[in-house]
Amino acid sequence: MKTAGRRAIGDDQKAERRETILQTAWEMFQASTYEAVTIAGVAGQLGLAKGTVFLYFPTKDELFLAVQAQQMEAWFDGIDARLAKLAVPCEAEAFAQVIAKSLKINTQFVRLLAILSTVLEQNIGLDSAMRFKHMLLRRLTSTGMRIEQHLPWLQAGEGARVLMRIQAIVVGLWHQADTSAVVTEALRDKTLRGLTVNFHRELPAMLIALLQGMERDGRTAMNTD
Repeated sequence: MKTAGRRAIGDDQKAERRETILQTAWEMFQASTYEAVTIAGVAGQLGLAKGTVFLYFPTKDELFLAVQAQQMEAWFDGIDARLAKLAVPCEAEAFAQVIAKSLKINTQFVRLLAILSTVLEQNIGLDSAMRFKHMLLRRLTSTGMRIEQHLPWLQAGEGARVLMRIQAIVVGLWHQADTSAVVTEALRDKTLRGLTVNFHRELPAMLIALLQGMERDGRTAMNTD
């Protein structure tokens, strides 16, 4: 993907160039690995000088944190749309399937989410960190309120907590499932196959277990009030 290397002057041009940089970085990540994508590579793909990309994103982590924010907003939008079609109230299993299916069709988003805390947030400025966390809080709160409508045994504010617990499960499970080439080869040994983790098969079961446990606790609390 090439774009003219002209200097972006107006705000609209700068916004368009920023969006193009983000989209290019996302496409390169999907086709490769985070380690393999470089600022120089993104710039070269766009026909820009490396320094031009640095004007928009001072570090590679800043660039991909912005990519993560963009993809996370899209994921939340998708969850909101799916919840709008779901019965009110609904069973925990039905909600778990909504989450699992949204991630099954967007494995690249999961792959990026898995390095959010360990990589992307390690070399960023305070302004970027605050901007990202405020976005995350806004979306957790908004979608969390929708979840509370579907799962009435949740108390006010617990919908956001459900999403945070889901993120922890998703990231942890992905790290178990996304093994290196040498470990993948080792797990082909019949005696080791019990250690193989299939992310998309295990995720629904783990989400259902989480939600059923929270439902049990929630209903117990409601009955004792």
